[in-house]
Amino acid sequence: MDWTLFGWAGIQLEIPTTWELSGLSGDQKTGYLRLDDGDMPRLELKWAHTRRKKPDLHATLDEYFKLIRKTYKKKGTELAFRRNVNLIKEDGFFEGRNVLGFSWKGDIRANGLIFHAGKRITIVQVMGRLKENWRPTVMRIFQSIVDRGDAPQTLWSAYGLKLGVPKEYKLERQKLLSGYLLFAFAAKPMRFQSVVRLAKRVGDRLQKTNGSGSHTDFSPPDIGQLSVERYGPAEVMLNDYQDTPNPLEAWFRAKYAKAIRGYGFEVTSHTESEDERLTLVGEQTRLYDGIPFSPVLMIDKLSKRTALAFHLWQCNHSNRIYVIQSIGSNDAHSAVQKVAESIECH
Repeated sequence: MDWTLFGWAGIQLEIPTTWELSGLSGDQKTGYLRLDDGDMPRLELKWAHTRRKKPDLHATLDEYFKLIRKTYKKKGTELAFRRNVNLIKEDGFFEGRNVLGFSWKGDIRANGLIFHAGKRITIVQVMGRLKENWRPTVMRIFQSIVDRGDAPQTLWSAYGLKLGVPKEYKLERQKLLSGYLLFAFAAKPMRFQSVVRLAKRVGDRLQKTNGSGSHTDFSPPDIGQLSVERYGPAEVMLNDYQDTPNPLEAWFRAKYAKAIRGYGFEVTSHTESEDERLTLVGEQTRLYDGIPFSPVLMIDKLSKRTALAFHLWQCNHSNRIYVIQSIGSNDAHSAVQKVAESIECH
C-alpha cells in the first residue's frame, strides 16, 4: 500500500494514496471532511476552535456518538460503542495534547481519537469492513496525525495537489472539480485604514477638479488575497493558442484579461526548468500617473498601490497548468514564489 501526506486546516496525517476527498464543509476554524477509497467512506475528520483550557472530551464524544446513531438509525443498524480505547502505547504521542480513544461497530467498524491541542479539538475516525485487517492502517494514521496550526506554512491537499501557504492566509473558498482545482485565501485586513480613507478623499476631489467621469481609485483591497489554480489537460487549454509565439502566455492573457486590467507589469520567462514557467509582477496604474501634482504624489506614497504577481507553469509530465496569484500584498512576488516552491506537480 502506498501512502501520502495529507493536510487540511493545519492538521496533517498520512493516508493511503487511494483515499481522496469526498465530503467537505465548514471553514478553517470549524469544519468537517471525509475521505473515501472509491468503495466506502474511510476517514472522517472534524475540528473546532475552543477557548477552554481543559474542554470536556467525553461530552464532545457524547455529541459525536449521537450523530453516528442518527446516521445509522435510518438503516436499522444496531451499534455498539466503546470509549477509553487505548490503541496507542507510545508516551510521546500524548505530549502537549489530551487524548481520548473510542470505537464502534455496526455493519462496519471504526476506531477514532478525539484530542485537544492548543485552541482546537480534533476528531479523527477511521472505518473498515468487519472482516478486514485494517488495524495496521489505523495505527499508522493515528501515529502520524499532528496539529500544525502554528507552523509558518499550512499544508493543503486535494486530488494529488499539495501546497504550502503562509499561515496568515486563511482559506475562504475552494472548487474541487475533475479538470479544475481552486484554493482561494485571504490574509488579515491591512493596517492604516485612515491613510487609505484620506487618499480616497483626495482622489475624489481630484476627480471633481479634472471633470473626469471615471473612477479614481486610490484604495487598495482591505485584505491580501492569494489563490492557487490547477487546470487540465494542458494540451486542451492551449490548443487554440498553438500558432502564437508563446501559447502559455497567450492563454494566460486571454483567460486572465479581467484580472490584469488596470495593472502595469513585466513578464519573466524561466528556462532553467523542464517545465515552461512565467512570472508576472506589477502594480496598479492610476489616472493621475504622469501628472506633476505634488499633493497627489505625497498621498500616493502614503497609500501604497496594490501589488499584483502571478507565477504559472505548464507541467509536461502531468499535462496540467498551475496558476498562483497574489494581490494586495506589499510583497506579492515573494508570496507566489513561496507557494510555487511548495508544489510538486508530478
